[in-house]
Amino acid sequence: MGTKATRKDFYREIRKSPGRFLSILFIVALGVAFFSGIRSSEPDMRLTGDAYFDGTNLMDIQVMSTYGVTEDDLAALAEVEGVEAVEGAYSQDFLSTLDDEQTVLHVMSLPEAMNQVAVSEGRLPKAADECMVDNAMGYEIGDEIVLESGTDDSVEDTLGTDTFTVVGKGSSPCYISFERGSTTIGTGTLDGFLVVPKSAFVTEVYTEAYLQVEGAKELTTYTDAYDEKIETVLDRVENITGERGRIRREELIAEAQEELDEARQELEDGRKTAQEELADAWSQITDGESQLEDAKAQLEDGRAQIRDARATLNSKQKELDDGLKQYQDGKDQLEAGKKAYQQGKEEFDAQKAQAEQSFQQLEEQMTTLQGQIETGTEAYNQLQQAIAPLRAPIEELESQIEELREQDPTGESENITAQIAALEEKKTEYENSEAGITLKELEGQASKVKTGLDQAQQGYNQLSAGLEEGRKQLEDGQKQLDDTKKQLDASEKELKAAYQEIQSGQSQIDAAWDELESQEQTLKDGEAEIRENEKKLADAKEEYEEGKQEAEDEIAQGEQEIRDAEEEIQDIELPDWYVYDRGNLPEHDGYGENADRMRAIGQVFPVIFFLVAALISLTSMTRMVEEQRIEVGTMKALGYDRFTTASKYLGYALLATVGGSILGVLIGEKILPFIIIYAYGIMYQNIPEILVPYQWSYAAMASAAAVACTIAATLMACYREMGAQPAVLMRPPSPKKGQRVLLERVRIIWNHLNFNWKSAVRNLVRYKKKLFMTVFGIGGCMALMLVGFGLRDSIFEIADLQYGELQFYDGSIYPEEDLSREERQELEAFLKEDSDVEDFLDVDMMNQTLEHGKNTHEAYTCVLSDTQKGRDFLCFRDRKTHESYQLPDDGAIITEKTADLLNVEVGDTIVLRDEEKGDREVKISEICENYMGHYLYLSADYYQELYGEEPEYNAIFFQVPEGYSQDQLEDAGQVILARDEVLSVSYTHDIRSQLDDMLTSFNLVIVVLIISAGMLAFVVLYNLNNISITERQRELATLKVLGFYDPEVAMYVYRENIVLTVLGAAFGIILGRILHLFVIQTVEVDAAMFGRNVNLPSYLYSFLFTLLFTLVVNLVMYFKLKKIDMVESLKSIE
Repeated sequence: MGTKATRKDFYREIRKSPGRFLSILFIVALGVAFFSGIRSSEPDMRLTGDAYFDGTNLMDIQVMSTYGVTEDDLAALAEVEGVEAVEGAYSQDFLSTLDDEQTVLHVMSLPEAMNQVAVSEGRLPKAADECMVDNAMGYEIGDEIVLESGTDDSVEDTLGTDTFTVVGKGSSPCYISFERGSTTIGTGTLDGFLVVPKSAFVTEVYTEAYLQVEGAKELTTYTDAYDEKIETVLDRVENITGERGRIRREELIAEAQEELDEARQELEDGRKTAQEELADAWSQITDGESQLEDAKAQLEDGRAQIRDARATLNSKQKELDDGLKQYQDGKDQLEAGKKAYQQGKEEFDAQKAQAEQSFQQLEEQMTTLQGQIETGTEAYNQLQQAIAPLRAPIEELESQIEELREQDPTGESENITAQIAALEEKKTEYENSEAGITLKELEGQASKVKTGLDQAQQGYNQLSAGLEEGRKQLEDGQKQLDDTKKQLDASEKELKAAYQEIQSGQSQIDAAWDELESQEQTLKDGEAEIRENEKKLADAKEEYEEGKQEAEDEIAQGEQEIRDAEEEIQDIELPDWYVYDRGNLPEHDGYGENADRMRAIGQVFPVIFFLVAALISLTSMTRMVEEQRIEVGTMKALGYDRFTTASKYLGYALLATVGGSILGVLIGEKILPFIIIYAYGIMYQNIPEILVPYQWSYAAMASAAAVACTIAATLMACYREMGAQPAVLMRPPSPKKGQRVLLERVRIIWNHLNFNWKSAVRNLVRYKKKLFMTVFGIGGCMALMLVGFGLRDSIFEIADLQYGELQFYDGSIYPEEDLSREERQELEAFLKEDSDVEDFLDVDMMNQTLEHGKNTHEAYTCVLSDTQKGRDFLCFRDRKTHESYQLPDDGAIITEKTADLLNVEVGDTIVLRDEEKGDREVKISEICENYMGHYLYLSADYYQELYGEEPEYNAIFFQVPEGYSQDQLEDAGQVILARDEVLSVSYTHDIRSQLDDMLTSFNLVIVVLIISAGMLAFVVLYNLNNISITERQRELATLKVLGFYDPEVAMYVYRENIVLTVLGAAFGIILGRILHLFVIQTVEVDAAMFGRNVNLPSYLYSFLFTLLFTLVVNLVMYFKLKKIDMVESLKSIE
């Protein structure tokens, strides 16, 4: 490019100014690396995930049916066009217990070809009682896992055994993250999975079928091409489900009818046998009755006399027993009343003591308020006294003005108008004078003091009213206790008199019974034999009746079962088929959504980074051309054409830009995607290998943009210089004219500035290009750093906000299922008496699907048994205003993230899906702040209004006393867990620890972001300062000639840098806050809502780092300033 001379000059220029060349190269490398690296993260994440899915042979489509999947169904699915492979599988959800906590496990059969599991420890299961356990669970090799169904069905209905031995630990491509999906048993959320051999399942049909699509492996998951191919085959599969459903229904009807015919024959055989056995037994009983009647007639006369006497005594004894029972009931009621009275008295005494203490505190507060009121009144009077003399001159002037206006109401008199104007001017001067300003300040203070006095008096009146009401309630309670005591004493006296009468009557009856027994003795010997025979006969009759009834019941039951079976056969419906793609797997789509988020970030975030770099490169090249205008003019005078003259600068810019682009692509597209995918790998631990190939399209895009910006800037600078005459170019450019600045009009500030600061301000305005570029460069860099620190604030504080300000309970108790009312009451009584439990609250929690329009999402429906008490466990508030909400009885409160996903606003109605109880429409009353999980809160009254029944509370929130350590909390939980009524106990600190561990992984991304922004800030400041000093070298040399020392010359430049740094930081704060809000909403995951806050220390750190870079650059520039030769100022301008 160019002539031999220009090429030599080109290389000489690089050797002469390596700092400028390297600064352009380095800043382009930073911009290209950040742009191409962030943009490449999205396709690299997709490739990494797709490689893992292909390596594990993950299925493309999952098919399930309510009647199961048969071998014929598998064959039919294999015939569908586009289906490459089909595999049947078994799975079922079960309950288990791990470390005294209930867990829900998804038990699935060992796959043959698809969904290959990876063993991290041990081996795959072989025997029917062996299993491989989820890595995320806490099991070890050799542990035994006992399963429970969680329903009325037995585990053995599905599996051959309910106990499995762990022989391996591993992962499954069906679960790439921590999430394991939802279920209909237990807490509604799966905790892990088990893999068992297919032989462990005893069901006749598969529960699901897995399909792979032809050509799907050649496509990348999460792309439109892959989705379209899968959707096409999925539609074809759905088209055959109707026919397969009809065939399956006919098979089930035929099997059921065969079993029904066999049952009818068995019932008829049993009926005939029972009739024969009953006839023989009745014949024997009839003979025994005839013999017994003859013996009874002989003893009947003796019994008659005894019978009359016995009847009389029985009647009297019954009357006495009734009286004794009434006495005992009265005594029990008395004891219960005493106990209730004593308990009420103890509670009243405790409440009275607390109330007296509260009264004393109220009185102290009232005394304090009274003192504040008196002090405030005195201060207010003093302010009024101080205001009066200051206000008098203004009132006097206003009075004179009013008199003059009354003399000339039409304003026709010029003399009066002039007088009024003069008085108005005096009034204005007085108001702007020190006395006038003091008057305004005193009046403002007086207004604030008056407002405070009114508020204090209002508070005093409220405290006084509350104190009187409390004392009245105490007096009413004491009176009620005294009345109860009197009633109990009277009842006790009446009971003592009744008991004495009962004792006397019992003595008379006992004597009569003694006499009767002596008369009966003569009949007992004769009756003994008859009684024995009667007993034998009665036993025979009873046995006969029982046998007859049992036979009739069994026959009736059999007939009813046959009728029910016939109805069930008639009611057999077509099965429901469910066809899903990979999106049905937990967090599978979440991985693709994270890749999309990186694409969204890559479309904005690196652009700002690259824009700053491009502008600085433009400034450097523009300055280089301007510096060498004399050389340009000389070459034009010697006859070189424009292109030859410009080729040196174009080559210089092109070489620096191309070198920087290559360096940026080579480093950026390897390091940044790897770091980002590695950070996300904390959530997707099962993906073993990170793929970061070069994305040449993004590399070309970033490099082309860098080259275009730099070459365009060089061409613009060359074009402007090339257009001038050689004689003009060979003369140095005229210094920029100084001009008055806006600050000079603000005399109060300008007059207090010394010469150095005035000069710095004028220089800032004179070099507007430097002002703009420096402010934009520093602002962009600080914005990027602020985003880095802000992300840390927004993400890392959600654990403290969630479990420190929104959810106050320390743990959750999960009782055993189907507890009786008495067992539930015993558990609650224990919790009330347990000193380790400060308070507790019954709740009903269930994972359900919420629907609003076309939007659906799963959330925990939480029903609080006591809304008032619930405020001690949960805080419902607005995130922006912190306004607190009360859970209403005619609506629900939904968490903010859930509302955003459903596109719900206050006043909207959503649908609560419930397969068992039916769907219900729920009105949203408020939207509350929440960061982890999705919740819909209902009051017990609103739940009863929706479903027509009281909620069945399946969990208990509990709190321990303040100050308890984690060990003390777990000790308290172990005591609770030891009770038979409790199934498991969980603690919020466990969830908080897991959250902190997961979020800590993002530190690496944030550190890289901050370091990158810091490097850019340093290069920007160095480059701009270097250009500025070179541009003003003659001016600075002149200052040295005038006697300025090196530190004074340095401060001459530093003052401008400090002002520009402050202005750039202010601009960076605004830009960073906007960018932070965009980024934080883009990177959010569905399961959590990140904060929108940027804490004050983050602003401070960003500013301090920016200031630090400024100081370091200033220090480097100091040595450059020392090298300026004073002789430069004596050279001729011409």
